[in-house]
Amino acid sequence: MDELGSPSSAPPAAITIDGAEQDSVLANSQYLTREEVLRRRLRRIKQLARFYRDHYWALMEELKVKYKEYYWTYGMSPFVEDHKNNQAKHSEGVAASGENVSCSNGNEKAIVASNGGVGQDVVRCAFSGCKSKAMALTRYCHNHILYDSKQKLYRGCKAVAKNLPTGPSRCNKPVLRSTVPLACSSHYQLGERCLIRAVRRAGYAIPTHRKPSPKLHVVIAEFVHQIQEKRKAALKVTVPKAEAE
Repeated sequence: MDELGSPSSAPPAAITIDGAEQDSVLANSQYLTREEVLRRRLRRIKQLARFYRDHYWALMEELKVKYKEYYWTYGMSPFVEDHKNNQAKHSEGVAASGENVSCSNGNEKAIVASNGGVGQDVVRCAFSGCKSKAMALTRYCHNHILYDSKQKLYRGCKAVAKNLPTGPSRCNKPVLRSTVPLACSSHYQLGERCLIRAVRRAGYAIPTHRKPSPKLHVVIAEFVHQIQEKRKAALKVTVPKAEAE
């Protein structure tokens, strides 16, 4: 018991190192052979890897439980949603037949209560016109998370979606800041396809069983070639205009 009267947590159990008996025999040795040192290190590395592996799978099991709780709270419950849709269809059918429709939420409350109260305090996205559920610890959904000035996890996709007279228009879809390059999934796949075409245009064969890994000088040469082609095309447009003037 601690000072507050609550039971103190038990100290963690001591870990027994594999081959501790062999190490105790050699504990007083002043010198060890190379083979003895390597064998001892190998035993301890294998044991440490086993601990890391067990800890990893324990975290994965805990993550599954946390994910179920998160999805049940902030995701879409099919049981409640289907009930609401069926109730709306039933109300429309009764109204079309000319009968009186009474607004009763008794069944819906019972269903929500049977689900542990989930659905009563659902936070909707604060973006105007959006009816999606907000993400945890914020008032916006994933599509509108960039409107939250306090969030630090997401940035907008930097890929050019359209070239306008006023300048390039960015995609700006939410992407995690740790993503490299900073592009959404669709533009990332588009960039990969463009890279494959560029490498093939340069005369290099790409194996189909794995992703391409072109050398840096090949990519640079292709980029320089594309820049030169764009300049030539722009020069062809500007020269006839200058001659006509």
